[in-house]
Amino acid sequence: KIQRGFLWVGRAAANGGHCHVNWRRVCRPLEYGGLGVQDLEHAGLALRLCWLWFSHTDDDRAWHGLDLQFSREERALFFASTTMELGDGLTALFWDEKWLNGQSVREFAPALYQCIPKRRRKSRTVVAGLAGNAWARDIQGVLGIHEIGQYLMLWQAVQHISLS
Repeated sequence: KIQRGFLWVGRAAANGGHCHVNWRRVCRPLEYGGLGVQDLEHAGLALRLCWLWFSHTDDDRAWHGLDLQFSREERALFFASTTMELGDGLTALFWDEKWLNGQSVREFAPALYQCIPKRRRKSRTVVAGLAGNAWARDIQGVLGIHEIGQYLMLWQAVQHISLS
């Protein structure tokens, strides 16, 4: 908003009467008829998605291990645009990441997922969860018919997983 206001009226805020061109058109590259102004909202989103990518792939970053907070929309965009190979299961999180036939356990068994404490969701790796079916001991609280059904489906799905 500050960029737009400065460009149109030389102030921090520009209202409808001052804006003569659509902001998205201004942010287009020159070869597509725009002015090439960088859209900071999209640039910020791309940067945060890079951080999310590096948190999954690069342990040598200075901020590795910090509890970085990402919005639900950022995570959804990241997981919609990436795929995961399970490999040895040491880094993939059992409950939150898409390691189970392209789905996360959160998507595969949403009612059962709600019975898992948040601290366990962020710490249980696939290899640790599969060892002795430790994932089943993460479940807490009262289970209803939906949770039990999803538990059985998950039990059947993880029996066919082999780590390399």
